[in-house]
Amino acid sequence: MTALLALLLALVAGIAQASAPTDVSVRAPSGGDGLTLEVSWKRPREAGSEPTSYALLRSDAGPEGPWTVVQAAVAASTTTFVDQVTDDVWTGPADRYWYRVVARTDDPNDELSVSNLLAMAASAAVEGIPRATFVKTSAAYIHLALLILAIAGLMMLFTRQAQAGHPIFIRRIPGIDAIEEGIGRATEMGRPVLYVPGIDELQDIQTIASMLILGQVSKTVAEYGSEIVVSCRIPVVREVADEVVKAGFFEAGFPDAHDPANVRFISSDQFAFTAGTNGIIHREKPATNLYLGRFFAESLILAETGYVNQSIQIAGTAEASQLPFFVAACDYTLIGEELFAVSAYLSRDPRLISSLKASDYIKIYVVVMLVIGTMAATFFNSDAIQLAFTVGGGG
Repeated sequence: MTALLALLLALVAGIAQASAPTDVSVRAPSGGDGLTLEVSWKRPREAGSEPTSYALLRSDAGPEGPWTVVQAAVAASTTTFVDQVTDDVWTGPADRYWYRVVARTDDPNDELSVSNLLAMAASAAVEGIPRATFVKTSAAYIHLALLILAIAGLMMLFTRQAQAGHPIFIRRIPGIDAIEEGIGRATEMGRPVLYVPGIDELQDIQTIASMLILGQVSKTVAEYGSEIVVSCRIPVVREVADEVVKAGFFEAGFPDAHDPANVRFISSDQFAFTAGTNGIIHREKPATNLYLGRFFAESLILAETGYVNQSIQIAGTAEASQLPFFVAACDYTLIGEELFAVSAYLSRDPRLISSLKASDYIKIYVVVMLVIGTMAATFFNSDAIQLAFTVGGGG
């Protein structure tokens, strides 16, 4: 009786168990970064219970294991799975990996051990070698490469035109024109110009743009015979600002007029720096305040203090959350990328002008492509259109 019951249980188990997946293959995805492998398989051909899900096991030691569960339950309708073998780009993946695909017939939500999964219908171990694609040939990447070449070509064209003396139109920005007016007002009143290059580190792109502007501002200040005070939060920014101001005075022909004490490190603490800068405004009464760089919560505090001091205030930042405060409290505000155009506008350097003009043409192109892509996706809803407008699409 016991033997008969065991035989019946074995027959039931055999009926309930699905056959192992067939034609398992492992390959590096086209256009991949060398950190992923694509596992594909076919559903079992033999008659039997349909799998409720698939489980994937991986080993980097050999076809005999030990095995690690990569994915415990993949939908039964799926026959491919992309496995990220590692996310460590420094150490990198192993030389090769082995995979086994298991057809599960139990509840996919059940958590099973490796030994339990191997007891089910598991395929043979299949080897895969991760490889990175050196050149990605999808339509989106080709499009991106052509765009980079177009930018380079436009920059070379505009640089040659500027060097040859051809006039290149740059849209007038009132806030930039007001900088020279503010320096002239400070000279007439015998009061200094206050320059605040933001509060972020030197490597921030807005701080770099501010340093370029500071060079032109200090040159103009030297030519007008006025005085400039630079208030810095970061020690490294203070050292670079001192060299930039010194170079501006030297270029104007007045190197001895530069006073290093006017380029000041206030404090690394955000609001201690703000309080120190407000103290400069109250004590030294600058006629013009320039806030150009990256600002955060201190923006309104500085601008309000300058407003009370009745200074001409010109601000510029790409920090969108702070723009409303500058607009409310300052006379002129450079919004977003206007900050990055100031140095080209003031210096008329052919390299900067060419970069500015090339970026304008690329922006026009991007806007046109956005309109075309939006209309095409709206009216046609084609996967090919989505592929063409998505970087990395299709591998």
